Amino acid sequence: MSTSIHWQARQHAIEWTWPADVPNRIVAIIRPLTLMLFSFFLFAGLVLGQSAGIVKGTVEDNTGGTVAGAEVKLRNQATGQEVFSSSDEEGGFQFERLPFGDYVLTVIVKGFKPSELPIKVEGQRESLVHVQLQIAAAAERVFVSANSVSVPAAGQNIDAVELNRSWLEGLPAKEGDPLAVPSLFLDPATGGAMGPKIVVDGVETSALEVPLTTIRKVYVNKSPYSAEFGRPGRGRIEVLTRKGSRRDYHGTLTFLARNSEFDARNAFASKKPPLQREIAEAELDGPLGRKIRFLAASRYYVSDESAIIHAHTLTGPLTENIGISERNLRVFGRLDFDLTPRHALTVTYKYKDKSQQNSGVGGFSLPEHATDSTIHENEVKVFERTIISPSFLNDLRFAYKDEPQEKTSRSGQPGIIVLGAFTSGGAQIRQHQREKAATIQDVASLVWGRQTIMFGGGARPRFFHTIDSSNSGGAFTFANLSAYAAGEPELFTMNQGNIQASFSQNEYFSFFQDEIQVRPSLSVSLGVRYEWQSNLDDHNNFAPRLAFAYAPRRGQIVLRGGFGVFYDRQPEIMQQQALLYDGTQGYQIVVKNPGYPVPYDPASPPPPSLLRIALRIRTPYLTQASFGVERKLGKGRNYLSVDYTMVRGTKLYRTRNINAPLPETGATPDPNFINIDQFESSGRLRSHSMTVSFQTTLRNRLNLLGQYTFSKALDDTSGMFSLPPDNYDLRPEFGRADYDRHHRLNLIGTYRLPWGFRAGSIVSMNSGIPYNITTGFDNNGDTLPNDRPPGVNRNTGQGPGYVSVDLHFAKEITLRKGEASAAQPAARQHHSALSALRASYSTNRGPRLEVGIDAFNVLNRVNYKNYVGIQSSPFFGCANAANPARQLQFSMKFHF
Repeated sequence: MSTSIHWQARQHAIEWTWPADVPNRIVAIIRPLTLMLFSFFLFAGLVLGQSAGIVKGTVEDNTGGTVAGAEVKLRNQATGQEVFSSSDEEGGFQFERLPFGDYVLTVIVKGFKPSELPIKVEGQRESLVHVQLQIAAAAERVFVSANSVSVPAAGQNIDAVELNRSWLEGLPAKEGDPLAVPSLFLDPATGGAMGPKIVVDGVETSALEVPLTTIRKVYVNKSPYSAEFGRPGRGRIEVLTRKGSRRDYHGTLTFLARNSEFDARNAFASKKPPLQREIAEAELDGPLGRKIRFLAASRYYVSDESAIIHAHTLTGPLTENIGISERNLRVFGRLDFDLTPRHALTVTYKYKDKSQQNSGVGGFSLPEHATDSTIHENEVKVFERTIISPSFLNDLRFAYKDEPQEKTSRSGQPGIIVLGAFTSGGAQIRQHQREKAATIQDVASLVWGRQTIMFGGGARPRFFHTIDSSNSGGAFTFANLSAYAAGEPELFTMNQGNIQASFSQNEYFSFFQDEIQVRPSLSVSLGVRYEWQSNLDDHNNFAPRLAFAYAPRRGQIVLRGGFGVFYDRQPEIMQQQALLYDGTQGYQIVVKNPGYPVPYDPASPPPPSLLRIALRIRTPYLTQASFGVERKLGKGRNYLSVDYTMVRGTKLYRTRNINAPLPETGATPDPNFINIDQFESSGRLRSHSMTVSFQTTLRNRLNLLGQYTFSKALDDTSGMFSLPPDNYDLRPEFGRADYDRHHRLNLIGTYRLPWGFRAGSIVSMNSGIPYNITTGFDNNGDTLPNDRPPGVNRNTGQGPGYVSVDLHFAKEITLRKGEASAAQPAARQHHSALSALRASYSTNRGPRLEVGIDAFNVLNRVNYKNYVGIQSSPFFGCANAANPARQLQFSMKFHF
């Protein structure tokens, strides 16, 4: 191949000569486009002969919650003919094969006022209806909702991102990942030491990892100052899973596939990396008698792809594709027991079996640096909901999980790290860890006049057992290729001692919150949360919360603000590493300017190095304050909001070598040790952001959600394991945060096209993150080659921006129409599983096949990963890796 690459450090550009395989590339581009056009005309031809209309919609209460079991009637005004249906578990209903004309839609639910509205069925379009019911006794009590700005609520901000199944299934998402879209709207400044929190059905979990078909809704930034949660609204993702149907049996079979034949070539690959990925999901739900519902789902993920190595060795530039394999099985089950009208019980089970082979390579990492890993997980959750009185609700939650995982290097050779050039040898990773954790929570809600009071607490006991012999073979670090050629390492490190550690970590919390409707135009929420961790001596962690919403003259404008303190937790990895290498069980060997390949004389080993937790370590916390303006635009669901948020982080985690050579004398404070690396809470964060959010629904066909954020985030630590170049002067560390992007724009939308086609799109545009500039040498003699040039502070380099446009295109084909709804009364009279199965086709839409295609990075823009900041690297000032080029994903779903 005649392609040549010329690196320009100053311009950060890639110059390409004209490739010799242009015809093959043109064919690779035309092939998927031809397939898309062929699919479009094929499916369009299937529906051209249709002359009947469709009415579909959702039923919600005035708080935005879905209403299941609503009786829905549609009457033709010309003929008087009536058809009946009922809303499903997600509040949805649908009528098909309707003659064109004028209709009246009536919705009746016990406890709500009946709703009646005119509908016109015409053309080849679906009629989409959103029915919002009002409480029958609304005159006696004030109810507020996120969609009503005339009666504002402190905990119901309209800039919250709410994604239901229609959003999740209508947008492009790689591998059907339900968190791909919500993650776009998080604020990394509020993530904390371990990143954003994921809360599933009210219980915090380490990862979602359930099939997409089991998810009902996903929220981001919902009630940002709620005392029930430990993180701010943009620092957590809340997920609600689905219940099984109460009356009918439903199921979905899903198949997703990707292949490199339909993808564009990555800019750093000499030839297109092979990829083959298949994902199969199956879901079934329905009744088990009168009072029990079930939902069962599974997902199997098979991936054989390639990582792209782009490095520089002694023989010159190296570009290579290395195969990576992954297998992932997930199983999810749910049982809902309607014990009494006021008492419900839910039991869920999750199983995960994940394995990866040959991972950890790509970029600078050569094939011999690969690792294999396995993770198994069993998790059981039990939820009990009791309606003690019409105004008092109690939720009791229990969860238990057992998660063993293992990670090993494919090579046992000593590691070789040539900074900014390549990493070879073994990865020196051999870990086995098992976590057993339980969670118990109790949350109560009380409505008392104009007040809504919430209070509760929980405990999370966790037990860890670790066997870790990582880096027992040692690793050499070279400053550059010249030093590697001369056999002159800058550093050698190795771990020795006991490789086992067992410990427990118990976490507790309690909270109280009172939301008061002071008057119809003003709502105030006051709360406090207390957190405590068993392996910390810091017990003074009270976190006050305040939020308010005010609508002047009860108009279309709402002024909203809040203040809150949010405490972090000490990650378990800190306790684990301290137990392994604090000198009582094990220690580290660090040798500056060692020999090669024999680093030191075994007869006279160097003094040990330690890793420990500071005695007076404290819990990091964030202080967040915000003020915003919300405006309802015209009729319908159209909203605009502008919000300013300030975040201050205090006592953030970092590592510091307290035994580094003193600047005045060059001697170490304790000559019995080389390094004493210490976890401590001495970092700080300052973040300011202005966010503009816009939501609209046009003609029940186009749904748009856009968010632009202008922000600046400064901190002086890159995380719990980051070591400063100068351990005695931390002032140069305060600079742009690693995640700081001044501009972020995310726009998502779904559109219902004629003839039953659907389209969805995600547009993401971000300015670049910073990168750190270092010399590549240990200039100050503290055994860490991360020193910066004189006068250069942390993260002063400007990285590349990011632009991506993703598209989703799908068509649903009804294979057999559901039977007339007149059979529904009979279905209600029979409650056995067999009769419910027979009646299922009378209440659903019949079996349907949905065929779709997703295109990621449609513009095929080269989105570089960050630039290399090591001055001794041949790649200095340039990228050596890029995000994926254009990729296509094909999907097929069968609903029954």
